[in-house]
This record gives sequence, structure tokens and C-alpha cells, in this order.
Amino acid sequence: MSDGTRDQLFLALRLAFIENYCEHTAVCPVILDDVLMAFDDERTCATFQALKELSRKTRVLVFTHHEHHVALATAALGEGGYRIHELAKKSAAMSA
Repeated sequence: MSDGTRDQLFLALRLAFIENYCEHTAVCPVILDDVLMAFDDERTCATFQALKELSRKTRVLVFTHHEHHVALATAALGEGGYRIHELAKKSAAMSA
């Protein structure tokens, strides 16, 4: 099993657990940090759609530094299907 396939399987299991937990115990926020980095574009889009479904039950936050994920989110969810919040980039003065 490739690293990407293993990551996708693990994410699917986590999302199923979270969905079950939200339905039977309590709603909890979902915070994902760079979980899509080993996914191809098609699977990334499918994951965004699954996360949109989950967002109907709870808050979902996805952190990434991969700028192409924004284009993929737009392709998968359409304009307005998500919100993006960019963290301030380090200025040249700060890095010197």
C-alpha cells in the first residue's frame, strides 16, 4: 500500500469515527493539518467534498501551505463553498 493510499484510508477511518462521535456523543470541531499533501488532485477534490458533508454537522478546519489546494477546493466545492483565511506571510524585514 502506498503512503498516499495509507493516508487516505487512515483519514477515512478518522472521519467515520468523528461523524459517529458527533451523532452519538457530542459535536466536536475537526482540525486537519496538511492531511492532503500525499493525495492526488482527484482524491483531494473527493476529500474536500467529504469534508463539506461533515461540515454540515460540525466545524471543519483544514490547514495547509499548499496553495494549489485552494484551486482544488474551488473545483470541488464551487465559489463560496468554503472560506479561506490566510495567515500573514513573513515579511522580508522579519527574515533578515
